[in-house]
Amino acid sequence: MPTGSMTRTQPRASDGLPVMASSPGYLIRRAQQVHVSLWQKHIKQNLTSVQYGVLLVLGQRSAIDQTSVAELMSLDKNTAADVLRRLRNRAVVARERDPADGRRWLTQLTDEGMSMLLHAAPAVLEVQDRILDPLSADEAETVLRLLRAVAYRGDPPNVASGAAPKTTAPGWPPRLAALQLHTAPGHLVRRSQQLHTLLWTEEVSADLTSVQYSVLLVLHRESSTDQGALGRHAHLDKATGTEVVSRMQDRGLINRVRDETDGRRYRLSLSAKGLKVLRAHADGVQTVQRRLMEPLSRAERRTFVSLMTKVVSAAED
Repeated sequence: MPTGSMTRTQPRASDGLPVMASSPGYLIRRAQQVHVSLWQKHIKQNLTSVQYGVLLVLGQRSAIDQTSVAELMSLDKNTAADVLRRLRNRAVVARERDPADGRRWLTQLTDEGMSMLLHAAPAVLEVQDRILDPLSADEAETVLRLLRAVAYRGDPPNVASGAAPKTTAPGWPPRLAALQLHTAPGHLVRRSQQLHTLLWTEEVSADLTSVQYSVLLVLHRESSTDQGALGRHAHLDKATGTEVVSRMQDRGLINRVRDETDGRRYRLSLSAKGLKVLRAHADGVQTVQRRLMEPLSRAERRTFVSLMTKVVSAAED
């Protein structure tokens, strides 16, 4: 752990508000969006990244219980149960009672599951490689190390029994033997994003999301804009932007009026209440960034922001 305290993880603008582009939490959210976009483009097996992670965990281990799957994948109990149920319905995993404890269920891959795992693996590796494409080999190694420190706050978790993952499995191609969750940028970004959400709830608000705060910040800096431009500035797809704007308008945080020069468009602006909320939570937002980066030294924090900016900027270009 680094020594000393940190009062600022990111600079503030002249108005005293955070600079979104250099916020670690914002960069992690953007990297998560990059990963999702690449996954949808390259993975053709109708398989989410979380589902593939579960298959990977099971493929590299003997039968394990749901609690161990949840711990290794950084999933809450209900989400882990839902993912495993969906995979059982597709007959790619199966479960049976633990012979040593009849109250516990053990899950393992079926032959179909192993086949799906192996067939999807090359495309998964392609996704992981493309995320890091903007970086040199040394930079990629550095950002993975820093992401791992942020995501895990220590060593990656192991199976509750202490069993180490297997490095090979029947039919497992040599290049894929090293595919591990704690070295996969997509998994590390997702886990870091989960941590950011948890810290945000603790330090800022359970009712105001980080995305909504970003929208308030954009509208404050842009004064008045339309929904399309807002989406581009805050990096929201059309459906998400529409939902976020609707919720914030209902709460009186933003104003929405028809554009006088184009009746088909609406202009968005920050309301007085929205400005008050924006300023009231500025310190909390800074605290989230500080806590998120706590495992890193000052120099490592600067490196993290620099390298993650390269990753997301390349995707934007």
